[in-house]
Order: sequence, then structure tokens, then C-alpha cells
Amino acid sequence: MAAMRSALGAALLVNAVPHGVSGLQGRPFPSPFADPPGVGMSSPRVNIGWSAANAIAGAVLLRRGIRSRGEGVAAAVGAATMAAVLAYHFGDVMAGGTGLRGITGKRSGPPRVLVKATEPIALALAGRRWVPLWALLHHRGRKSGAEYATPVAVVPTVDPGVVLIGLPWGPKTNWARNVVAAGAADLTWKGAVDHVVDPRIIEPGEAAALSKPLFRFVVKRMPAAIVLRRSTG
Repeated sequence: MAAMRSALGAALLVNAVPHGVSGLQGRPFPSPFADPPGVGMSSPRVNIGWSAANAIAGAVLLRRGIRSRGEGVAAAVGAATMAAVLAYHFGDVMAGGTGLRGITGKRSGPPRVLVKATEPIALALAGRRWVPLWALLHHRGRKSGAEYATPVAVVPTVDPGVVLIGLPWGPKTNWARNVVAAGAADLTWKGAVDHVVDPRIIEPGEAAALSKPLFRFVVKRMPAAIVLRRSTG
């Protein structure tokens, strides 16, 4: 849980930077309060306020400092991932696109540029005992039959027998469809391998109810999630 707080805190601090810089320069910049959210322009004052909110929340999560190697790695991962996501989103928006909004529901996965930026880090760290933020999901292609190991972010749940993974790219995400078609998968997480069964694609409301309170706000903003249960057999 401490590693999760470190990752989220670092990500929030990174998110505070572009909004705060633009606000201090007196320039309009995209924010969640614009129309459409994250794509339309908000005033410098709104961006300064949003930057401050992110900075305060990040500072609260990191108030106890980084106390272990796992927490330090998690903070670095959270910061790097957020930086890659923001670079793609704001770069596309400033070029006249719609950033992440243009991807959800239209693709079965993230854009290649984002994958290339984060995949080496994710593959190197996912599944390790001291990096609870990421796991490796082992599954087969529903058409090709090929074996895959996909880095995924596991959301802490109120039920330890349940595994919840957000789907920021929507319910048509390829690996999620593979797992649902197979009815089971193997999950390498926290240095151990779990067999997970009964996969279901669920709506944000149900996903938020299953997640721990600290993560509900983030989960609610995702278009879907996949829930699985640890096999007891």
C-alpha cells in the first residue's frame, strides 16, 4: 500500500507541473474542467488551481517520504508513466487532436508511442515483490493462440480474493478480450504467480465499489475495468 501511495503521489506531482507552468505564464491550457474535458482550454487561473490541488494531494501522499527501495521504485514508475501519458496527450491536443479522448473506444490498446515509452520500464519491473503497482498477466491470443505477458496496473480491492485491473483504453482492449475468451489467466504479482478465473468486464461504478477508497476517484474515470477471482484450487 505504501508503494501505491508513493506512485500515485509522484504521478500527481508530475501532473501539477504543466498546468502550473502554463498558469504562471498566463497561457490557457487544457484541464479537466474545460469543454471537452482535457481537450478544451481553461484559463490560467483554473490551471493554477488544478496544479495546486494536484501538488497538495501529491504532497499529502508522500508526506512520510520514501522509506524503502520499493517505494522509491514505485514513485519513479508513477512519475515516468504520468510523464509519458501527459506528453502524448498534450502533444496531440496542441497539434489539433483529441489526445487520450480520441483513443477510448476506438482502439483496442494504447498508442504505439505511449507503449514504446513505458513498456521497457513496465516489463523490467512488473510482477516483482517490491513493485506492487504492476503485475504481468499471462494469456493467450483468442485468435492466434500466441502466448503473451502483458504489464498491467492492479488496483487494490476491498476483497483480497478479487483482482481488479482498470481498462483506460476501454472494454475492447485486446488483452482483456483474450482473458475473457479464455475464462482464466495467470498473474505474476508481488513475486508470486496466481491463477485467476471468472474474468468479467465491468462498468466504472462497479469497479469503484470493489476498489479501496483511495483509488475510487481514478477508477471511476476509466471507461471500464476487468475483475477476476483468485482460484482456490
